Amino acid sequence: MSHPAIIKASALIHAGDISAAEAALTELVDTEGDNALVEILDELAPKDLLAIIREYDSAKESVINLLVTPRQFAEAVVMEHMYAEKNRDRLRAMINSIIFRGEVEPEEFIAALTEKNMGLEVLADYLEDRYDELAIFKVHGSFLPVEEARVPREEEDDATREDQFEVPKGGVSLDEVADKDWMELTWRLAHHFPDEFVHVCQIVSGRHRNAETSVAAADEPGEPDGGRFSGQDEPGRPDAEESAL
Repeated sequence: MSHPAIIKASALIHAGDISAAEAALTELVDTEGDNALVEILDELAPKDLLAIIREYDSAKESVINLLVTPRQFAEAVVMEHMYAEKNRDRLRAMINSIIFRGEVEPEEFIAALTEKNMGLEVLADYLEDRYDELAIFKVHGSFLPVEEARVPREEEDDATREDQFEVPKGGVSLDEVADKDWMELTWRLAHHFPDEFVHVCQIVSGRHRNAETSVAAADEPGEPDGGRFSGQDEPGRPDAEESAL
């Protein structure tokens, strides 16, 4: 049987009172300690946990975000990818608030995502707006502005068709990119999970090409539907992606 705090919190979440639901759970910290809350969070449905952590507010500290485990985190953000309206800024804020919190190893949370079905798509969602920076980083190991380090197109295509990634020599150090945001996550992903980094780049690049093709088709005359794709799936698992970044 579920803990009374879980029953109460779930009811409040379904009623739309997320703040009260979080308060009902965090009361356990005062009465039973951090470990008690960590344990009962396993009883909370991922969609309910997501409802709480997606309300992240940088102006206040969230006990739930501080205590959620890598596995619980991965399950929740995959739910965000599957069912939520796409909001990259909110997704980044939510992920950053958990994996870059104090006294945890970000790699543990990144690993939990890479091991979860659709976890790499979540990382692609997180980095989708950084296509150019990813292309530069994959070749140079740094995040220089595009105009300063853009690879010629033919050279870029050759460089980015590789299925394996080796950190380029002379790239930036972790200290140089420790922004607790997308640069740091990219660095950690590339240095500690190189195969997964390649797969995430492939997903991002596939989406980028589809967007470019869609825009080009929309500009061509004679397309009754404006050149929009119909029935085309979003890039799926990495092994289904065309090689790219």
